[in-house]
Amino acid sequence: MTDVGWRPFATPLHYLGLPASLAPPIWREGRIRAELAALRSHRPAPPAPPEPGSPVLVVPGFAAGDERVALLRDWLREGGWDARPTGLTDGRRCSSRDLAVVEEALLRVHAETGRPVTLVGHSRGGLFAKVLAVRHPTRVRALVTLGAPLTDPFGIHLAVRLLTMWMATMTRLGRRDWVRNCPFGDCCRQVHDDVLASAPARVPFTSIASRSDGIVSWHASQDPGARCVTVDSSHGGLVAHPEVWAAIAEALDAPVTTTGGDAAGRR
Repeated sequence: MTDVGWRPFATPLHYLGLPASLAPPIWREGRIRAELAALRSHRPAPPAPPEPGSPVLVVPGFAAGDERVALLRDWLREGGWDARPTGLTDGRRCSSRDLAVVEEALLRVHAETGRPVTLVGHSRGGLFAKVLAVRHPTRVRALVTLGAPLTDPFGIHLAVRLLTMWMATMTRLGRRDWVRNCPFGDCCRQVHDDVLASAPARVPFTSIASRSDGIVSWHASQDPGARCVTVDSSHGGLVAHPEVWAAIAEALDAPVTTTGGDAAGRR
């Protein structure tokens, strides 16, 4: 596990797949089973909550529901956290609509517990988690993102980019029965603006990226306002990998107290 300085997403060609060296092979995602086996053999201890029963939401990524992050949620619950599902069951709808589900969960959990909520988000779920921290800084205690393209929401593998472009095109042609997600419409513009906004300084923020991620550019996963950590994991495996869980535990056991992109927020 390595802490690194932030590097911007250098060029829009980075993930167009033209020079092979610019996009990691998507077959790296085939490591997920081995990563899960490693987790069973080397399972880190969960982080201790700041208070017993402190609330946490684990936000799943694109095309995934709460069941995809159940292992991570159960692990946090074992440590004494009040780990809640978000209510997402599929995660393929328009970003603004799926974000509204998670936002409702945040507001509900905060109202029920009277405590700020920790957010852990994977991939697009990390984008949602940052947006909620931007919109509700007093309701969010800490923020941890896993492989989320925070500095470029479309810093994704060519195959995934083409899929989202096709879905958007079908939506514009009126084939809404074929498509449930369009990342390019006006309805999602505010979501993207909030993703690119500065995270609130009062919210401890850790961004975890994998240099061998087969889906998301690890450069795009390094937010200038976060403590940036790199691991070696597949993109899907970021929710079930011993090195990632250890990084999450470190972030939540001793969250940074300042953010803003300077060296004071990193180790």
